[in-house]
Amino acid sequence: MNLKLLLLLTSLTCFSQTPIFNSSMSITSDGSTNSPSGEEVDKIIDGSTATKFLDFDYSDGLAFIVNTGSASITDGIRITTANDSEGRDPMNFEVLGSNDGTSFTSIASNTIPCITDRFFERTFTFSNSTSYSYYKIVFTDQCFSENSLQLAEVQLIGSSLSTSDFSYTNKINVYPNPSTGIFNINIDTNATIEIYDLIGKQITSKKIEVGISQIDMGNYNAGIYLLKVTNENNQSKTMKIVKQ
Repeated sequence: MNLKLLLLLTSLTCFSQTPIFNSSMSITSDGSTNSPSGEEVDKIIDGSTATKFLDFDYSDGLAFIVNTGSASITDGIRITTANDSEGRDPMNFEVLGSNDGTSFTSIASNTIPCITDRFFERTFTFSNSTSYSYYKIVFTDQCFSENSLQLAEVQLIGSSLSTSDFSYTNKINVYPNPSTGIFNINIDTNATIEIYDLIGKQITSKKIEVGISQIDMGNYNAGIYLLKVTNENNQSKTMKIVKQ
């Protein structure tokens, strides 16, 4: 890691894991589904391990789509086994993302080791820097020969990067974030901005004045970047921006 990136990261706290799903979000099953009353798809994100999503039409997997309502970046999935019949536990998962609810891109997939413990929670992490507002999760294959697939809870987790630049006294707002190219910066002071990629390479810098300025990142690759803002008193603030 080079010195510039190290200095940037010293002003940032570590990534904190935050849940993406909640019970108020719109969720639909994907594929053929045959669930008993009270064990439908919405139970898999209701926040309670006392309920479960059970599907007797398991040949095409246990699958569902969640409309989160806003873009987020996931880098992990948390899975909790249901109350009975460990043979119904799935052996594989795939996480897919979309921003239109129709065309989905695979984010990650992995195997799930079979266990006998019930109400057991496990987290699988993966690398991802692209934000999506719709997520599809597909579970396939049974641990043992059973007549269905089931899980109690599934949660996607995301990384939120917070800053600890307590000496920075100016107001700054960056929007939209994520963005497909243009970022607006609304600030109440003259400042210098610098943008770095996550290997520490500075990709652009410019001076901005009080009010709204723009950064055009349309020609840069999608991913996470670090935006450093330094005011006229040499106070700096570093934040994460996401280019879609």
